[in-house]
Amino acid sequence: MRTAAVLLVALAACRSHEAAPPAPKPAPLAHATQQDLARELATADRQGTWAQLRQRWQGQALRWTVTRYRTLCGAADSCFVAAFPIERPAKHGWMPKLDLSQAEMAKLDAKCPSAMCEITFEGTLAELAASPEQPTSLRFANVHIL
Repeated sequence: MRTAAVLLVALAACRSHEAAPPAPKPAPLAHATQQDLARELATADRQGTWAQLRQRWQGQALRWTVTRYRTLCGAADSCFVAAFPIERPAKHGWMPKLDLSQAEMAKLDAKCPSAMCEITFEGTLAELAASPEQPTSLRFANVHIL
């Protein structure tokens, strides 16, 4: 009887250390361009719906066309791109960070040998920092240059 009680306690302890199930993926967005995100950011700013915005966008697999400036994206571990054409004054200041493998960086360099060019990529929006107190920040993981 005592052995059975010890086994039950041990089993319960083991189960409490099991990894939590992964968070469910968000439903795919029907409209998922940078312009769509900019509109939703403006709405979140007016309505205070920052958490809902992050919940909808973070984890999304997206395909965006952006501008790569070699000075801002010269290495796989430090690659920032312009989500919008540079205007004066800028309407939006966020520049997504792309987490690139060495192979994808080589692909990017081959497709874009100049100081500036337009590229299309697919990736997962891994982090979206958006609030009224801080500037918007985005990081894409699993990035593939198309």
